[in-house]
Amino acid sequence: MIDESEQTSQTETQVVPAWYAIAASSAVVRRKPIGVKRFGEAFVLWRADDGRAVCMPDRCSHRSAALSVGKLRDGCLECPYHGLRFDPCGRCVLIPANGVGAPVPPGFDLPTISLREEHGIVWFWRGAGEPARRVPWIAGASEPGIGSAEYWYALNVPYLRIVENLLDFHHFPILHRTMLPGIGSRMDEMDAHVEDGVVAFSATMRYEKPGALKQDTPIKARFALPSLALIDFGGFHVNYFLTPIDERRCWIYARYRSPRIGGLLGTAAGKLAARYDRAIFILQDRHALLSQVDPPGDFSKFKFYPADRALALFFGMRKQAILEAHRRASTNASDAAAAAG
Repeated sequence: MIDESEQTSQTETQVVPAWYAIAASSAVVRRKPIGVKRFGEAFVLWRADDGRAVCMPDRCSHRSAALSVGKLRDGCLECPYHGLRFDPCGRCVLIPANGVGAPVPPGFDLPTISLREEHGIVWFWRGAGEPARRVPWIAGASEPGIGSAEYWYALNVPYLRIVENLLDFHHFPILHRTMLPGIGSRMDEMDAHVEDGVVAFSATMRYEKPGALKQDTPIKARFALPSLALIDFGGFHVNYFLTPIDERRCWIYARYRSPRIGGLLGTAAGKLAARYDRAIFILQDRHALLSQVDPPGDFSKFKFYPADRALALFFGMRKQAILEAHRRASTNASDAAAAAG
């Protein structure tokens, strides 16, 4: 059994301060803006003439029209309702009704959201404190390009529920016996530990009664905060990056690569595997996750056994990161109050 001290109770509103994936780089193009929703907020993403990704609230400062359905003109984002234009710094540079060249009154500028663009992903900072100097990453994770395939979609399941599901492999031979046949239920040679801030997991899934069609299935995985995974299973290396859309939905970005198949054939194989993975998630995982009655992230009533160890370690690490962020925020507030006299 896993020690109860490794269990944690979290609510959906508690956030690990970190860089979160907001979009795939390939989805942010120069032709048109796109709208996304993350952590309950609507954003518009677009590319400036210099190729830089830009992020702003998806709300025109004039009369709240969605800018994500607007157009890009002369290096600016144009509102679809009244044509106000915003430059990559968020400055409103034109109000057509006032005339070309007329000064823009104060108050029409929009705030821009700081971004990082690395590893083929656009990241944004969420949480208190100064943004970390590096985006989260797991050594050995796949980079974009020929030989890998990416996909993303929204799932109507709470973020923490999917994080929990991603850390759990012993449901495969039970929940997915029809879509992932040939996997034994006994977790053998299992190991889960924290290594340099990453939860490392490995196991061999075996049948209780071996047979010709009952082969051992090895699995390896690594998990990093806030919600990254690198999983080696079924001949593929799969990277997952999860970000909340709101309290009920999660955005899933994944990248598939087969170490055995390279080039365009590897990309094609990855796309097929990705589609199958998504079908499994929607047809089987989603229903099971929505059937759980305890609040997402609340493990206080769970009864763990050894196969849950990676899950317990990760959520324990998550709890410590949140507590540390709260401690720093409290210390900073006290220091500011003391400095103010």
